[in-house]
Amino acid sequence: MSGRGHKGLGISSDKILIYMLYTVVLIVMLQHIEVFIGYTILVALLAIPYFLLRWYTKDKEKQQFLQSGLNELNSMDSVQFKKYVGALFESSGYAIEYTPKSGDYGTDFILHRGNYSIAVQAKRHIGSAGVKAVQEASSSKAYYKTNEVWAVTNHTFTKNAYHCAEKLNVKLIDCNDLIRMLSENNVMAKPQETRPT
Repeated sequence: MSGRGHKGLGISSDKILIYMLYTVVLIVMLQHIEVFIGYTILVALLAIPYFLLRWYTKDKEKQQFLQSGLNELNSMDSVQFKKYVGALFESSGYAIEYTPKSGDYGTDFILHRGNYSIAVQAKRHIGSAGVKAVQEASSSKAYYKTNEVWAVTNHTFTKNAYHCAEKLNVKLIDCNDLIRMLSENNVMAKPQETRPT
């Protein structure tokens, strides 16, 4: 009789058997739904600490990396700092042209990317850099005929320096910006390997 259809229903007995088995399995699963939910919750509870630990470890490594970068910046002399910043910009994809050590007209190096150029003054300060740093950097734009001018410090800039930079169209890059660049590049630039051209 299996394989023959029931005339009244138009359904084969094989299909009826499959539906009956499916119904039995569904009933058994519903009776033990607590067990399935329990296992799901257990797996989730075991997985959450694992992913939290991975995130914490990665974040801690990043913070140590960033802190070592800041410590390294603050321990450099002015020449090392200039070379360090130059190497950092090189690792960001800029070609770099160092200016003469004397008579640099407020620019330590020029960044090039295609036909676009940026005059950069990189000065190491013990405290916050002021208006003078911005004015020195600004004066170099016309001399070197660059598209932009940036002033970089290992510290921060004063409020007056920001106001002056806005008026003179000078981009200011402080220690937080440098640390962000280090983080994005995920490398510690090595100034001793960079030689002025």
